[in-house]
Amino acid sequence: MTGRIWKFGNDVDTDQIIASQYLLVSTVEEMTPFAFESIRTDFAANCRSGDVVVGGSNFGCGSSREQAPMVLKALGVQAVVAKSFARIFYRNAINIGLPVVVSDDAVKAVPDGASVDMDIAAGTLVVNDSQYGFTPFPDNIKSIVEAGGLLESINSNAEEADEDQKPLSEPRPMTLTEKILAHSAGRPAVKPGDIVTVPVDRLMTNDATTHVSVGLFENKLKKKSVAIAEKTVGIIDHNVPAESVKTAHVQNTMRRFCREQSIALHDGEGVCHQLLAEYYIMPGDIVIGADSHTPASGAFGAFAAGVGSTDFVGALATGKTWLCVPQTIQIQLTGSFPRGADARDLMFMLIGDIGADGALYSAIEFCGEGVSSMTMPQRMILCAMAVEAGVKNAVIAADTVTRDFLQASGRGFDTAKIFSADDDAVYAKKLSYDLDKLVSGAAVPHGVHKYAPLKELEDKKIKIDQGFIGSCSAGGIEALRTAAQILKTRRVHPLVKLIITPASRKIMQQAVKEGLVEAFITAGAMVMNPNCSVCWGACQGVLGKDEVMISTGTRNFKGRSGSPESYVYLASAAAVAVSAIEGFITDPRRFLE
Repeated sequence: MTGRIWKFGNDVDTDQIIASQYLLVSTVEEMTPFAFESIRTDFAANCRSGDVVVGGSNFGCGSSREQAPMVLKALGVQAVVAKSFARIFYRNAINIGLPVVVSDDAVKAVPDGASVDMDIAAGTLVVNDSQYGFTPFPDNIKSIVEAGGLLESINSNAEEADEDQKPLSEPRPMTLTEKILAHSAGRPAVKPGDIVTVPVDRLMTNDATTHVSVGLFENKLKKKSVAIAEKTVGIIDHNVPAESVKTAHVQNTMRRFCREQSIALHDGEGVCHQLLAEYYIMPGDIVIGADSHTPASGAFGAFAAGVGSTDFVGALATGKTWLCVPQTIQIQLTGSFPRGADARDLMFMLIGDIGADGALYSAIEFCGEGVSSMTMPQRMILCAMAVEAGVKNAVIAADTVTRDFLQASGRGFDTAKIFSADDDAVYAKKLSYDLDKLVSGAAVPHGVHKYAPLKELEDKKIKIDQGFIGSCSAGGIEALRTAAQILKTRRVHPLVKLIITPASRKIMQQAVKEGLVEAFITAGAMVMNPNCSVCWGACQGVLGKDEVMISTGTRNFKGRSGSPESYVYLASAAAVAVSAIEGFITDPRRFLE
């Protein structure tokens, strides 16, 4: 098929492919006019059937939203070619039948706007009489593509991929992630690259994408039955309460589906990852969530990965999912957090060091004495934010801190599923960080990997219009206590809006009990009901043109929190609080003496 090349750079994220404010509409067709609007305004109006999108490295990083490849396919894009892909985007595209191929030579050589002839079956791309080849699909991917997609494969009762039928791996030392996957797959051992099919222990979906999943379930599955209703949870957390008729419609679709299928529903109780921690996750679990920050649950010694809508529906219908065993990067932590620094500061530095694709297709395993002294909320920050380096999952071995948290929330501690890495396990890379030497840091626009020490930013006197404290990464009681300590005898700057959003109803109740909410309101902050809020950029605190925000959200991609011409700096709760007082980005350490 002949088409035209649309060429993009490195680290093109899902918010740039389709911004979050357009996701809660009923159809993909309604989204198509807004594809790439923040970086290529001519794309949606001029893209034609047969065109090819060419990206650099880490194409499709960011959210697990399946709407990103769906929009490209709906516009007629026949394939996406890149040097490398973010894991979830690659998997989502394959699942919906949009070919995604790796060709470093083509990415370097082909020009924007050139005519292209592409033959997916032959694995060739011809531009200006030059031919480029593709990296072949792995056998398991090939079987899904040949069936027409994951759900088509389920409909036809296709056999598992060839790799899943190969002889078991020989006994070998294993990392923590490998131990969990081997146990769940019923194998004595696994190694990176193995394809395993595992039963799902916990399946989660939220209102950002459930309407897409419901459409797939009701319109594409031949056998419309749910295999694991008792292990599935729906959580309405992204736009709470509904801010538009369209949002109300998609949330009502989710409520109706959960009732019909006997799926537990948490409606407006808080952010999905926080609720999973409060009620559900156990060590050794296989956790699959239709949200990219699902790896947060790895803080409990579980395998937790984000997926798209098609994968969610596949797991819902079959009770299992296929996984490629990732290589593991070990992060050894020593020391303890100094005054004014916390787990977010560590992750900004770490992601800045290894890059937005530094852990692509990998697991990150946090270990060492530095982890042992961390609370569960701090550990969840590590695992949630690891997504911004491209991980498949992040994990921390369960220990006494895990046990105490689970017992306090009314859950037991099944020692049969408590795993730890072997001493001689093989790691793709080993890194170490001394927490004692950590300083307050930030991620500057427009990428979580763009690290800067806060002292350097303070010297630049960067004025802010808004501050935000909340999200699955910093809406916990510890972050709120830190912010309240700073704000209780001070006032928010008159030119700054400070929005504070607890991550769950339980956390809000505790904040009220401790007087934190009163301190926030007295200081001039706005306290919101528990939800994703400003982090997700589609409801509360949306930014206008040229506005600057310092935030404890998870991402600062261009247009993530409103206008493509706004600017978001990510930092700790302490840094947001002091910056809201001063009116410009400020290092919090002198306020915490």
